[in-house]
Amino acid sequence: MRKLRTVTALVLVFAALFCIGGCRKRALTDKQYEELAQKQAERNKKNVLLRVTVAGQTHEITEYDLVYVLALNEHSALQYKNEQNDYFVSMYGENYDFWGLKDSNGTTVRDGYKEDAFKTAVYAYSLYYEAKAAGLELDEAHRKNLASATQNFMNNFTPAERAKCGMTEECIRSNYEVVFLADQYETILKQTFTIDEEAIRKTVNKEDYRTYRTRYLSIAKYDRDESYKKVEFSPEEQERRKNAIMDAYKRTKNGESMESVYESYKDIMYGGISEFTALNIDSDPDYNQAAMKLKKGETTLFERDASYYVITLEDNTQYQGYEEAVAAAIETATNTGLSGLFDNINSKYDFARTEAWDSIKYGEYAIVTK
Repeated sequence: MRKLRTVTALVLVFAALFCIGGCRKRALTDKQYEELAQKQAERNKKNVLLRVTVAGQTHEITEYDLVYVLALNEHSALQYKNEQNDYFVSMYGENYDFWGLKDSNGTTVRDGYKEDAFKTAVYAYSLYYEAKAAGLELDEAHRKNLASATQNFMNNFTPAERAKCGMTEECIRSNYEVVFLADQYETILKQTFTIDEEAIRKTVNKEDYRTYRTRYLSIAKYDRDESYKKVEFSPEEQERRKNAIMDAYKRTKNGESMESVYESYKDIMYGGISEFTALNIDSDPDYNQAAMKLKKGETTLFERDASYYVITLEDNTQYQGYEEAVAAAIETATNTGLSGLFDNINSKYDFARTEAWDSIKYGEYAIVTK
């Protein structure tokens, strides 16, 4: 059982912050809030939230060690609430219970964000212990950022919030030392991690990205009315159109420009440019397959149900998107490899949550309800 003075201090904290028992609110000074934060921080040092076992040795992680992670994720949840408040009100009404909202898996906002905090702690402390085991110390760059990072983080919380969860400058700086050393070790792992980029390049089929640039002339075989119903041309008009496309084919094949040919038949003909790669051949499979059979500079006559085409393959020597695909494949392989590396590190550590961890309730950890 806790000493009486500890219990009394807790009561004083809650009385000061929330004015329980119907008393008249009395504003505390920043110094008084800081004193309350210091007292709560001392209690946090004795409150074990996680026990970590590695190679037969067990480490204890207290609430003091996790104030940064716990407050950060709770604060992130509150930011999300503020951003989406209008939507939530429209869905659940003015007095909705944000922390009790459930996702498609039935997980509440409260439990989801707290679980994220646990995962963050597992990741950070696994790398931190690895760094310590490797004899790594915090480098000068990270040390220089400790003070500003600590102050910037604390500025996101009011004195009352800091008092409630035991957030002191010494505590957050200590938390950042863990996070920064974990980050430093992670950077080293990434810098020393290598993959065979040439082998990855070979897994990307360059031919899939060969680009086919074509020009075409086209004449419709029939028309459409205002209701988009098919209207057949007269036999004479059908013959005229067929003769026109044949003439266009011969003239283009003999080297005349499509622009010139178009001028002869612009009342019934249209033209354009079509560009595709082997990967997106299905955008117009019949046309594209006909074009892919051509050599650079060759022309063909292509017919389908609705129209005639003269197609010229202008170029097929470029590769559109190939280097980007290679870069994406390398990035994916790197991320997969690093993920596997970090998973192997995490698997060495057994993180067990205590009853004290289970008792922490998001929405009431650092947040002070006005």
